[in-house]
Amino acid sequence: MVKLKLVRENREGPARRARGVKVRGVTPKSEQTRLLILEAAVESINRYGIRGAGLAKVAEIAGVTRGCLQYYFMTSEEVLIALARYVSQRNWEAYEAQAVNPPDGRDLIEFAIDLVASPATDRYRVAQLELLSAARTMPVLRPVLEESARLVEDQSKRFTGLLFGNAELADSPQFRAARDLTALVNDWLFIKVFPDQREVRIAEVRAALRIALHTLWRLPSLDAQPSTTKPRFRVGAGAAPSRPNAPEV
Repeated sequence: MVKLKLVRENREGPARRARGVKVRGVTPKSEQTRLLILEAAVESINRYGIRGAGLAKVAEIAGVTRGCLQYYFMTSEEVLIALARYVSQRNWEAYEAQAVNPPDGRDLIEFAIDLVASPATDRYRVAQLELLSAARTMPVLRPVLEESARLVEDQSKRFTGLLFGNAELADSPQFRAARDLTALVNDWLFIKVFPDQREVRIAEVRAALRIALHTLWRLPSLDAQPSTTKPRFRVGAGAAPSRPNAPEV
């Protein structure tokens, strides 16, 4: 069973009271059971995809009765809404803990890429990606995912400040672009099917990402002239293209 970390805040209570659902006072034991159920939902979605959020599967993995589960979440929809908030809170905790003490002598950009590089090894990110996909056909998830996205943005800013020692960098256009580009590449790699040489192809993409991020770091602004950012290739008669020097990584 996944080891749980007790989170005191319970954001489901007010929403359920607004719908007329009776909510008992939160106790440490009841909150721990609620977290156990949410962790089971994360595990179930990792195993079975979004269909794993059904009450029966979640109750089975959590080791609780269906009645116990429905005391906290009456429907699968309620499980998904609570889960969207939960995974956004847990998503960056491990990254932040490691950002405080990066390895000595390691390139920080490369370290940051490697740290957040593999969604497949992060069960919370897997669940988050499944929820994002489900939101296309489940409009009820969209508002809570938008709310969660704002939380993730704040977390990524805090991560940037911890790792690079300057919180103000997190609000610069270059760093915002770098965070978004890294997330785009990593999430794409998670769903991309490579017909062969998967690990080699992934290594090539991540090497290109490092070069792109170092290039962003050197730009005085993202409004630089195209000649500054666009490589030029000259081809002579019978000669191979001459390539500009790649930035150091």
